Amino acid sequence: MLNKDKLVEVITDDTCTNCAHCVSVCPAEYLKMKDNKIKANADSPFGCIQCGVCMMNCPNNSIKIRGQGISEKDLIELPKEKPDFNAINSLFLGRRSIRNFKKQEVSEDLINKILDAGTTAPISIPPSEVKVLVINGQDKVQDFACEITETFDKMIKFLNPVVLRLLKHFMGPQYEILKEFIMPYAKLAIDARKKGEDILLYNAPAIIVFYGSELCEKEDQILAATHASIAAEALGLGTCIIGGVPPCIDKNNKLRKKYGLLKNEKASIAFILGHPDVKFNKGIKRRFKDVKYF
Repeated sequence: MLNKDKLVEVITDDTCTNCAHCVSVCPAEYLKMKDNKIKANADSPFGCIQCGVCMMNCPNNSIKIRGQGISEKDLIELPKEKPDFNAINSLFLGRRSIRNFKKQEVSEDLINKILDAGTTAPISIPPSEVKVLVINGQDKVQDFACEITETFDKMIKFLNPVVLRLLKHFMGPQYEILKEFIMPYAKLAIDARKKGEDILLYNAPAIIVFYGSELCEKEDQILAATHASIAAEALGLGTCIIGGVPPCIDKNNKLRKKYGLLKNEKASIAFILGHPDVKFNKGIKRRFKDVKYF
């Protein structure tokens, strides 16, 4: 994300008419006109953020930006038609959290389509710093569920009554969430695991975790996961966000090492994935807590 330190090459060819449209749309003020030519602006406050807006808007395909996260090879043709609001809203309304899955694996092709959709999510400053961990296959997911449950067990043992009393003075409102939801949920997951039941990952055949370093905004990971989950719905798959997974990964060095997370990388969101074994006949109207117009 330190874009001024990233090498970027700006190339224009003979088809360039110097219309300066690329200059006008550059959000980082990295491009400028000098001597009637398109040039890189060394005084740009951010450098080239490698968003590709100049290439996407050039009427003659005359400009190329080549850098760490972008090149003209990344340009794609846009669909001529877009789905209307009713079609998109129908998809949103039909999306439900799925906790019942068929005993059917999710193909790598479907997962790749889902992840491709995830890359279309808006990001704070390009290129994307989001990383993805895919655990695919029911046996592998169950191994992972056991590892998360073991982390829960260690957490509960650490959070004895003495520690809880101390935390109450530092955590504020989050203390009640820890005491009244997180700890009871963790205990239920542990007890169920001892009985051979999985109420943590619901016997899903796959789980996808979004993570990144301190240079990666948490919101970028969440938006990517949202796009990916909507794509899964469109492909006839079901998802459910599992809030207990990211903090367990972050606090378990053994897990981090096994799944290749570096020291400065943290997970923000994870969802299970599979072919639904349940069908909803109705949706439900959701509402924001409050909406104000000024």
